[in-house]
Amino acid sequence: MVYYRPCVLDEFIGQKRIKDELSVYISSVKKRNDIFPHTFFIGAPGLGKTTLARIIAYELKRDLKITSGPILDKTGTLAAVLTNLKEGNILFIDEIHRMPKPCQEILYTAMEDFALDIVIGKGNTGKTIRLALPKFTLIGATNKPNLCLAPLRDRFQLTFKLNYYKDEELRDIIIKVSKNWGLEIEKDSALKLARASKGIPRQALNLVRRLREFVLLNSGESDKRLLKVSFQEFERFLKLLDIDEWGLTPEDRKCLLTLYKDFNGGPVGLTSLALSADITPEEFEIIYEPALIRLGLIARTKRGRILTQKGYLYLKEKFNIPYKEETQCLFSS
Repeated sequence: MVYYRPCVLDEFIGQKRIKDELSVYISSVKKRNDIFPHTFFIGAPGLGKTTLARIIAYELKRDLKITSGPILDKTGTLAAVLTNLKEGNILFIDEIHRMPKPCQEILYTAMEDFALDIVIGKGNTGKTIRLALPKFTLIGATNKPNLCLAPLRDRFQLTFKLNYYKDEELRDIIIKVSKNWGLEIEKDSALKLARASKGIPRQALNLVRRLREFVLLNSGESDKRLLKVSFQEFERFLKLLDIDEWGLTPEDRKCLLTLYKDFNGGPVGLTSLALSADITPEEFEIIYEPALIRLGLIARTKRGRILTQKGYLYLKEKFNIPYKEETQCLFSS
């Protein structure tokens, strides 16, 4: 099975505004034969930050060096990476917020002056030597920009916030990837998978992988053949994964039930809700909460997360949980 990753902007589905803006900068850099501006991608894991970095490098025919914040945990390690760059190279640092502060501070002069300041010796005998660096592009990616030092954030000339994907965009991705992986899936079925993907392409690809294995196991056919997924087979797959017509998984429903049973519908803080649902606060905030908010099942308030009227009606329909009239006061405050 060939892993699907678009190589050019035209193949990239979603994030239209970012694509349009990147297209302008890529065309301009090509015309001037210049260095691409330092770029900062902000967004949840799985939204395509690394893919966009690869596309920029591919479109400009520049070498791409990929690393991550946790690896660059010492100033010497970062210095070695920077001094090995060549003119026009693109350095992509994923999870850039996880770099220690001293390492982030080194990037100030590296990005602005294309130089590296190295301190030799200690105390009064120490002196600073400046090494010239080739002109390069830094692309940073993070889902926690607040953990990056403000001076570092300010040195990125381009900043893009990646949004969660619409169901229709994920449907198109699922159909395209399915064909690439030897599956033919109907639009309605692809839309159901899209709803269960929580607005994240990586989640959608994982579901397609699982669907492919399910179909191959039940068909007994060679995986080299394009397999059409029937409606009945697709419904059996959804039943196996326990995904309902809303696209909610057992984990989604557990979050809703925890909010209802343990906290009487809220309001409750993020950490308390997540830990009671047996997931990490980061998982809840990045993976589950955005989808539940988009569906209108929960809401954020100044006092914490609450179950909305729509959320109560969902639980009543699914679990025959009685809807209390007094809960309506939550929605009038």
